Amino acid sequence: MKALIYPPQSEASGLERSRYANRLVGVWSLVTYTDEHEDSDDTQPFGPTPEGFLIYTADGFVSAQLMKPGRPAFHSADWHHGTPQEYEASGSGYIAYCGTYEVDEEKATVAHIPSVSLLPNLIHGRQCRSIELQGDRLVLRATGAPVAGGLKVMSRLEWKRITSKCIPSI
Repeated sequence: MKALIYPPQSEASGLERSRYANRLVGVWSLVTYTDEHEDSDDTQPFGPTPEGFLIYTADGFVSAQLMKPGRPAFHSADWHHGTPQEYEASGSGYIAYCGTYEVDEEKATVAHIPSVSLLPNLIHGRQCRSIELQGDRLVLRATGAPVAGGLKVMSRLEWKRITSKCIPSI
């Protein structure tokens, strides 16, 4: 089966949906974010209790917002006038993008295709993730770029489905 691209919701309502696409739709809260290193200890880029939301819509849109808790606030109330150090601390502890997504049933993958992103390098690229779904848990794995010494990093993000409008405590 080829990657699925979803039409607008008005056209999608009567279509048979795939098992992965159906199960992805909704709002997910970040539980863990771990970088698994090839030849060294795993790391948690946003610490042991990262925060974030991942939202998949039925008509093919995705939004991902992840952050390291405890980032320092800007000294100025006007966020347009932060210092370079404040912007660096703020941005290095945050991942944000939104755009569309495609599901490949045969490969059990989802590709996020950002059209808006905190990191401009992601815009219009394909962020491919393997999908593991079990109950209310979703694990996405993404192979990162080579790091120092040419070693690969596999990012593993575990999400928990949110079933109400209440922000969960995990």
